[in-house]
This record gives sequence, C-alpha cells and structure tokens, in this order.
Amino acid sequence: MQPVPEDALADWEVVDAFLAAARGGDFGRLLRLLAWDVVVAGDADAVVMGTPERITGREEVAHFFNGAAKAAPPVFVEDRPGGAWIHRGEARVAFDFTVVHGAVTRIDFRAQPAVLAGVGRRKGPDPVDRGALD
Repeated sequence: MQPVPEDALADWEVVDAFLAAARGGDFGRLLRLLAWDVVVAGDADAVVMGTPERITGREEVAHFFNGAAKAAPPVFVEDRPGGAWIHRGEARVAFDFTVVHGAVTRIDFRAQPAVLAGVGRRKGPDPVDRGALD
C-alpha cells in the first residue's frame, strides 16, 4: 500500500473536484483526478437509460466526461460520495465513485431502483449533510 500524503484530498473532495472539472470542461484536471487504469461501467438498468456499458483508460474516461455532468449534483450513494443524474427532482442514474489514494479508479453508473431509492443529495460544503433530494 502506498503512503497517503497528509495533504491528500478526502474522497468527497476528489468526487466534487471531478464533477466540477467535468461540468467546466477542464480536461487537464480530469486527467489529474483519474487513475491511469480507471474503469467506467454501467449496470444493465443504467445502460438501458443510455449510459455506456464500459469505458476504460484515463484519456477515454476524461473525454467522455469533459463538458458533461451538468445535471449531476453531488450525492451520497450508499454512504459514499458520488454524483447522480437528476431529472425532475428524482435520481435516474447514480455515479458511484471509487477513490483510491486521491484518484478516481472506478465509476459505476447504477440505476437499479433499490440503489436510487437510497441516493441523498449532499448539500452545502459540509459533506455529512445528508439532505433528501429536492
């Protein structure tokens, strides 16, 4: 296991930075936040909603998200920081992030009803505010 620097970002900070870079089209920042072997995978329900089934590699994932995620506020997905595509106040697809040593190593697009029922928006700068979706 690699030592984690004292100034390493918390998982929610990495996720929030990633979503901001995606929305802002900051390709360089996306690359810096992604592990070189990052994987994006969609579950069967998410693929039906239009998400890709699989994307691999930092460049490919950064290209996919660059300028995207405008309707993806920060949320909790099973108590982990993530994002979600929200439509009319309801989570349609959750972006379930895995962060290791300050880098995104995996993003799972999840749209199973049981997962979406547990998605709660993170409001404000306090990452422990688990307010319900608006």
